[in-house]
Amino acid sequence: MQTRKENIKGRRVLSSAGDKAIIELGVDILERKRIKKAISRHSDRFLKKIYTPNELKKFPENKELYYSIGFSLKEAFWKTLHPDIQKKTYFGDIEIIWNKKNPEIFLSGKKVRCLQVSYFFNKKLVLGLVVRPGGKQYG
Repeated sequence: MQTRKENIKGRRVLSSAGDKAIIELGVDILERKRIKKAISRHSDRFLKKIYTPNELKKFPENKELYYSIGFSLKEAFWKTLHPDIQKKTYFGDIEIIWNKKNPEIFLSGKKVRCLQVSYFFNKKLVLGLVVRPGGKQYG
């Protein structure tokens, strides 16, 4: 049950557990055809701008799907960051590395811990979801 309202750093928070229950949630919905178009029009330029060389080597077999999931997860993770960090963070700073079928997120080469990462897809859309405790900036 939600017991109080407060304003923390410009964000409205509803919580029954106080400040310790704050989480950051990032959600991104992407049309897969946008990634297909970008790859067909700008191929290497687009891929090098969005994905790191390490990511490009480690994407699993169905590359278009994984490019779409990776893009969506990067956006979702970026949305969980504090606005001051968002201003300094670009796609090349965020890596999605696949450990079997599980994506792991790295920021500036360091694995980000304490994340809940999920993705869903169908023929048209990809949804990326990242949940991060709000007390830590990253790591």
